[in-house]
Amino acid sequence: MSTAKEKPTLAGVQNKTRKRNIVVPVDPQSFADAITVVITDCSEEALKTEAGFDAATKALDVSPLDFARYGDTLFELFFSGGRILQGGDETKGTEHKKLPHYILACEPTREAIQPFVRMFSTLARRRPFLVRGLENTLIKLLLSLEFFNAEDQQRIAVALALVCNQKISVVVDNIFNAMNNDRLIAKGTILEVMTTFMKEFLKTDTLDDLVVVLTKAKVADKLIDFFPPTKRTYEEFTTHLESNELGALVTWNSQREVEAKITELQQGLSEMIHSDPPTPPAEVLTFVKVKKEEHKLPEAEVLRIVWVSMMQGMNMTGKNQQQVLLAVVGKIKAYHKILATFATSGKLELSLLNNIQVYCYEDNRLLKQFSDIVRLLYNADILGEDTIRHWHKKGSHLKGRNVFLKDIEPFMTWLDEAEDEEESEDEA
Repeated sequence: MSTAKEKPTLAGVQNKTRKRNIVVPVDPQSFADAITVVITDCSEEALKTEAGFDAATKALDVSPLDFARYGDTLFELFFSGGRILQGGDETKGTEHKKLPHYILACEPTREAIQPFVRMFSTLARRRPFLVRGLENTLIKLLLSLEFFNAEDQQRIAVALALVCNQKISVVVDNIFNAMNNDRLIAKGTILEVMTTFMKEFLKTDTLDDLVVVLTKAKVADKLIDFFPPTKRTYEEFTTHLESNELGALVTWNSQREVEAKITELQQGLSEMIHSDPPTPPAEVLTFVKVKKEEHKLPEAEVLRIVWVSMMQGMNMTGKNQQQVLLAVVGKIKAYHKILATFATSGKLELSLLNNIQVYCYEDNRLLKQFSDIVRLLYNADILGEDTIRHWHKKGSHLKGRNVFLKDIEPFMTWLDEAEDEEESEDEA
């Protein structure tokens, strides 16, 4: 007789099998056909009049169609009336209907395209995920610019400007990156699209707003790269923008370049002055002269940069007023010849003095050191007595004026007494 025990069984228990995910095949054409029916059935004026756009927006708002899956297809319909395939070609075939009105079939004007973009904004507010579909469609159109005629390219540029005007939250970096096409840049296509975009954008928004968009797109400092290689010069850049009523952008770009040069000089100068050991003053002076000539910087700006570079980088943490003053004295004694080299007139001396005033006002550690700094620069023959008197009488900056005029009174009294003594000696 067997003594083996029987193994327990799960009688009556049914084993459940995992259900597989059911993959619904992608069918953008059926979605496009359904959207066409929804829009054409909602109103005879759909996408044609203001009432027609409102009717289309309401019809789409209540539609149960899968917008999350086919957002790209939705905006392709609004731009081209049908789906956009490889190379920008629209779907062919009589079995598929197209929208009666769409962007690439309307006038290439702001007034004609704006109702579409307003509808985009409304749809994106109600279904934020649609923004990605709009972004992808714009990228597809820009990548296919060579397959569109000049008017269609203009329509695309105007639509992009209006999308940015409406502040629809597309990722402009991705969109503008699609225009980084060497072949189209060489043909001048990208330049025309960019020019139209900027002109249209500035019709309602400011230059600062445009700069924000271009900065987000990472092209603000690369605008000249959109010019064909044979025209990639500052003269061509200026002439083209000014002839297209974009002179303000030329001015802004010039200021940006100057600021970049100033930053380069200031960073290099600060590193030399505050290195360990510090760079000899003669080498620093040579460096400043070279950069001044290379960047065509005015003397007044050079003086400001030298002063800021001397003061920045000094370790003043935990130091009292006396220690701060000693640190400032050390820098002035070491590099005063650089200031003297460029402060060659009363006007330049006054400019330097006002820059020092503003710097001391904005840096609390130097607020009480202003009169001592002025005395140091006077003794070093960098600031003349006439300049200081003119500053004291009517040439001072508004920032901290009353504070510094009061603070420098003892020094002004000393100047008066010294002048009286000189006159007495002359009479004797």
